[in-house]
Amino acid sequence: MKDVATSTAFAATAAQDGMVEVALAGLVLRKSGDNQLRQLAQRMVRDYAQSNGGLSSIVQCEGLVLPVELDAKHNALIGKLNSKSGRGFEKAYLKHIAQKHSESRALFESVSMSGDPELAAFAQRGLSMLQEHQLLADNLRGAVGPKVANAR
Repeated sequence: MKDVATSTAFAATAAQDGMVEVALAGLVLRKSGDNQLRQLAQRMVRDYAQSNGGLSSIVQCEGLVLPVELDAKHNALIGKLNSKSGRGFEKAYLKHIAQKHSESRALFESVSMSGDPELAAFAQRGLSMLQEHQLLADNLRGAVGPKVANAR
């Protein structure tokens, strides 16, 4: 038997996280001049749009409802990052990815072993995406750090 409360909570969290990642990537595309970071942001937009679409299909079949707009916590995060500029913005964005993707991986790992086969499969695909994003961001964090030190 599926745990509807757990499925609903996971779907809502995944949807909020996906929407905020798309919004933050949009900030990168508007504010950053770093080509590698812009490429990561474009990939985040593409991957999360695909992931959010897959999640939407699953929840419709299961009769669940996803949030359609960001909550106050996620809007505050966007505002906080938007207030930064230059390398400070880029470092903050990459730090966010490292922290958030690590948290998300733990959630997705637990759901990947759930009794809901569709959400478990979604979580397994999501884990792969999260790991790739985190690796790309970690590589960029190493590259952005020296750029900041050299800019001083």
